[in-house]
Amino acid sequence: MKNFESTFNRWLDGSLGEAQQREFEAGLDEETLRAAKAWPGMRALLKESAGQITLPHPDFLNEQIRRRIEEKQTTPASPVVFPLRRLLWAGAFCVASAVVFTAIFLPLKNPGNTSTIVFIAETASPGASASAFQTPGDRGAVIWLEGMPYIPDEERVQ
Repeated sequence: MKNFESTFNRWLDGSLGEAQQREFEAGLDEETLRAAKAWPGMRALLKESAGQITLPHPDFLNEQIRRRIEEKQTTPASPVVFPLRRLLWAGAFCVASAVVFTAIFLPLKNPGNTSTIVFIAETASPGASASAFQTPGDRGAVIWLEGMPYIPDEERVQ
């Protein structure tokens, strides 16, 4: 079928060779031959009428296609809840807050042992007692003696 259509179109256009044209015309009926003889006049009439048609908006179809494509491209994207810039700012704020809270609530220098050592000793003598007091950074100690009139020489602390 395609072979016949292509040969028929070439015959109408006059692009068949002499031998092919006679062979093809032999296989056609009378009505088709009459219509084919009127073909050049019909072709000229079609060209004239097609040239006279003017559309009010010749690119209407192209305009509609372009608008549809733009609508599909400009559809609003789904909103990003946490964009990268917002996440970076939130992270910087968290780090700064951690540094501030650490500086406020935790001392930067460790002063070491700040506890005070207190010794209390009770003796067998009634009313005699001894207390010793020493702070960690000091080189000496304070000793209180109560109920003893003096410290014996052999018990003196050096």
